[in-house]
Amino acid sequence: MRIASARSASLAAFALVAALAAPQRALAANAVEAWTPERIAALDADLDALLADPALRGAHAGMLAVDTASGAVLYAHNADDAFQPASTLKLLVGSAALERLRPAYRFHTQVEAVPAPAGASGEALVLRAGGDPFLTLRDLDDAARAVAASGTHSVSGVYVDDSRYDGEAYAPGWTWDDFAYDYAPRISALSLEENVLHLSVTPGAAPGDAAIVTADPPGRVAAGAACERARDSALAVVANATTSAAGLDSTLDVRANEGGCLEAIGTVPLGAAPESLDAAVSAPLVYAREALAAALRAHGVGVTSGANVPDSATELTDADVRFRVSSGRVLWQHTSAPLSTWLGPLFWIPSDNLAGEVLLKELGFATAGAPGSRASGIAFETQWLQSIGVDPATVTLADGCGMSQYDRVTPRDLVAVLQHDWNGPYRALVLDSLPLGGVRGTIEGVAGTPAAGRVYAKTGSMRHVRALAGYLVTQRHGEVTFVFTVDDWLGDYPALAALRARFLSRVVSD
Repeated sequence: MRIASARSASLAAFALVAALAAPQRALAANAVEAWTPERIAALDADLDALLADPALRGAHAGMLAVDTASGAVLYAHNADDAFQPASTLKLLVGSAALERLRPAYRFHTQVEAVPAPAGASGEALVLRAGGDPFLTLRDLDDAARAVAASGTHSVSGVYVDDSRYDGEAYAPGWTWDDFAYDYAPRISALSLEENVLHLSVTPGAAPGDAAIVTADPPGRVAAGAACERARDSALAVVANATTSAAGLDSTLDVRANEGGCLEAIGTVPLGAAPESLDAAVSAPLVYAREALAAALRAHGVGVTSGANVPDSATELTDADVRFRVSSGRVLWQHTSAPLSTWLGPLFWIPSDNLAGEVLLKELGFATAGAPGSRASGIAFETQWLQSIGVDPATVTLADGCGMSQYDRVTPRDLVAVLQHDWNGPYRALVLDSLPLGGVRGTIEGVAGTPAAGRVYAKTGSMRHVRALAGYLVTQRHGEVTFVFTVDDWLGDYPALAALRARFLSRVVSD
């Protein structure tokens, strides 16, 4: 069941979430005992014994632990093998962004008045995309209010200029059956509500009745409709969820059905409170255009049909509302929060895939110009990795978030990134932005163990893959930089999480 994540609430309460990620570090402040050869030998023997656990049966496992201060290897197991990194790959794009873009980096989004395109008269509005992955419906309401305050009473069409990035919606190696979900939205230079449509599902009056599915404007819901009829709108959701008996578990979900339409499916129990469900929109530019047009009308600004853009979203595609212009009269500008304030609360801790893809394309834009692309972002990352001592031949990069089946990284590569962060100017920011075991984020199995409150690390989870990479604060030996990763794994996750916690605790408590 894919119920809406807490991202929308996080965006609405940005300042609160950022405050919760304030420094909670307990880095070693006492005298540090050196790792002696005898202590390292004992550690290696104990960790080797742990890796015989049945939780790893048949899996490809890789571990590397180094003394953070000296870089000396404390333990290595398949440290130079290639592994699918899952979301630990976000460490790479986040760290590269800190280096190239800097912590104060902000995205800028504008609404501009321009001469209407051929076939329409008067002025039109262009929403110029600046790459901001966290633009909200509230932001576009502010834009509409500013347009009305400028004295504009009507416009001939609303368009989107998304020329900052290329039009590649998905990275190679993403799996198509994820495309309906909030964690795999289409990538675009204009991202509204993270390119997700927010649905609310309420049970009907009796078991067997259709559930009532509604959407935040400008979404449309086609109750019980066939896909062909639902496709009257690029934003439509086919509502095929039903009501089950009271007391049963909800099975609500979304999917992209055979006709290419989004579909709300499953059951919601009789008498239950409305449930939230998020679905990735198939046309992000249409989504933003419709949201801005609706907000303009709400603030008294008329929106007439533009060339190739009817008043409704009937059969619109992103191509219909795309209008690339060099400049216009700026009526509204939105500046995002700086990278430093959302690196943790909105990217690494919730493991936001869209943010990773936007950062990758923004790196491409910053280094190679428009349109920013996945390829130009990866070209920069490859150069950056080489500059910190990583052999590019040991890395295969296909995206910015780690969802691609083609990504491969060695434990030694990830340790090199972490060591660079530790020895660079942004150590405190990186630590404050990582999940902290037992305190913030989702490092499972650590609470109540010696590692609780002592492991700062990024998780990575996909089918058959579990990874963790970060820093340990030991009780006696200072800090340890580590990677613990498995792929080709078919086991039970609680058992693996418990094993990983024992592994980390053994290092912490040496």
